[in-house]
Amino acid sequence: MLLFSENNQELTPIDYNPAAIKILKFSIPEGEDCFRIHWHDRMEFLRLHKGEMYVTHGANVTKLHAGEIILLPPKVPHYAHAGQGELLYDVLMFDVRSFYNESDICKTFLPAIYNGRAKFNPVISHAETIDSFDQIIANENCGSLELISYIYLFLYQLFKHNLLELQTGIDGNEIVRKITEYIEENFAEDLSTATLCSHFGYTAAHFCRKFKDVTGLTPMNYLKIRRMEEAYKLLKRGNHNINEIAMHCGYMDANYFTRCFKSHFGIPPSQLK
Repeated sequence: MLLFSENNQELTPIDYNPAAIKILKFSIPEGEDCFRIHWHDRMEFLRLHKGEMYVTHGANVTKLHAGEIILLPPKVPHYAHAGQGELLYDVLMFDVRSFYNESDICKTFLPAIYNGRAKFNPVISHAETIDSFDQIIANENCGSLELISYIYLFLYQLFKHNLLELQTGIDGNEIVRKITEYIEENFAEDLSTATLCSHFGYTAAHFCRKFKDVTGLTPMNYLKIRRMEEAYKLLKRGNHNINEIAMHCGYMDANYFTRCFKSHFGIPPSQLK
């Protein structure tokens, strides 16, 4: 059973293998959720073998095709659902801090991943990088230093082929976690950047910058994703009409809710219902 905090941090203990990684395989029916919105300190990579997957990560929604891999960095909220056809995919997860060492190279690059200073193209399609990933999957149970060498090679390939920017001086802030807890408890209320700033005592520019540094999202993006996830679940259950769901998710105008839902998921709520 998966465990989550009030601000959607996944708290489920991970039983890593001796090389400090975990590999899982999933099959998801067409149109179903793969996982709820959450975040965690580890990195995850989803390798899609069959079907199409819609992945929301930070402020972005990516359609993943068979053969591609998507990178989900530490501390970035994400969730996914299946598109057309059954989904088959692998998940590789590890805490990048397990691979820190005292070399200058590791001190330069690996903490940048954990602290959000390394910005990557999330879709991995380069043949060398995918081959490195497949080597890890194929050698999951080898129980030797060979597997760790593949992990370092894979990290090298990420920086070589997918790095967009390496920033300096940015780190997480505990206040952001308090903000996400507050949004989680009050997402149905009339929240805005101004009301959140007033509640937490920050100027809008400082507030939004701090929040985005940690989550990859603006506060309003995060709020919208949380509301859309809740609306999606209620529509799938089929126990409420669209007006009721809109009100429950903080939208006083059902037409505006419908436009937001279609913009986010690509279909109107009436089609899903």
